[in-house]
Amino acid sequence: MKIEEKYKTKGKSRGLFYRKSPLESQNWEGKIERLAWGGLGVSHLEDGRVLLLEAPLALFPHEVVRAIIRQKSKHAEGEVISWIEPSPLRTPSKCTVADQCGGCQLHESGDRYSVLKQSMVEDLFRRMLPNQPWEWLPAPADALRQRIQLHWDGESIGFHQRKKKKIVPIASCPAATSCISESIPRLKEAVASKFLPSRPQRWELATGTPPMEVFAIDDSLRAWALEPDGWHRTEKSVIHDYCGHRLSHRPGGFFQVSAQWAMKSFQDVFTKWGIQGDTLYDLYGGVGLFSAIIGGKFNSCILVESNSDSIAHARHNLSNARLSHICVESDVTNWMPDGLGCEGDVILLDPPRAGLTNSVTQKLLKSKAGTIVIIGCDGATFCRDIQRLAHLWKIQKIAVIDLFPMTAHVECVGLMQLQ
Repeated sequence: MKIEEKYKTKGKSRGLFYRKSPLESQNWEGKIERLAWGGLGVSHLEDGRVLLLEAPLALFPHEVVRAIIRQKSKHAEGEVISWIEPSPLRTPSKCTVADQCGGCQLHESGDRYSVLKQSMVEDLFRRMLPNQPWEWLPAPADALRQRIQLHWDGESIGFHQRKKKKIVPIASCPAATSCISESIPRLKEAVASKFLPSRPQRWELATGTPPMEVFAIDDSLRAWALEPDGWHRTEKSVIHDYCGHRLSHRPGGFFQVSAQWAMKSFQDVFTKWGIQGDTLYDLYGGVGLFSAIIGGKFNSCILVESNSDSIAHARHNLSNARLSHICVESDVTNWMPDGLGCEGDVILLDPPRAGLTNSVTQKLLKSKAGTIVIIGCDGATFCRDIQRLAHLWKIQKIAVIDLFPMTAHVECVGLMQLQ
């Protein structure tokens, strides 16, 4: 089967982002010039305007593709429906549903995966943080997912098809750790037989570090542990033992997707940067991952987190680590005072994907702390927050960590000092 036939989209495309646009779709053929942030292919129309192309699989520069596009006022957007001249570097995916599943975007990138992903980050920083050096930390081969979210529709269990609610049935997932992948059929069997709740809903499968025990969590955050004889209701926590740290969280609670690689990479970055001081203000602190990693380099730690379950586990985790700490259950915006910190203090921020609120940003611009460490899982939002803080804080270092293999997502870490 030819590659252009294999990946041809079934049915009519309704465009990339503007699905309700009254503008009609057009067919287009041309060459991918380079990759942009988010894995989009960049090309140009005959009139010189930029064309941004999305694809179900990785795109390579210089590939010739067919696409369905929609004209916008200043640019155009579209979706690749077939490859006319695929790159010789393209490698068949080991995942049988790679061209349908919405979970991963960069299958078929093969040995060039890390290079392609790095080029996307380069595109972003060239536009938003020009001339700013940064370090790339590629994901190792064993950086597999220790959490996945599946969907059950009453008949099938799997991931949502890209841009659709339709479920792509799966029996395994090569992006997940083996214990999670192997538990998928057992979850389906238990749900289908009504041993577990059988109404259509989202399920999460999670494991700790090292990956061993598997938990299934439903939409109501009820958890079951997988035993040899099947699933059993549990109130146990998920445990992560790695790099000399022990962290626990509620099944279904937030923690890094590739937990083992995240703990190692963050520790490596913070150690290399020599993060230390008097008081660590760990804002949006979750269950205490960052306080546990670097809290021993400070005289005290103040962790602020709004989720009650996460705060409870943070108290336990930091007490277990014998760190001097205070855990505050509060929204950061409400808790944070003007003029926070002193010269020897460090403010560490790991905000939600939307980034820092305007209120928090303004308070940081009045802060007296000597150092800020800012973390962001959305590169564009991270750059925006860096730009807003640059009036008072000078960027010193940036590390970009591939914590989400086979996707276009990364984790950015920035070190800023008071000017």
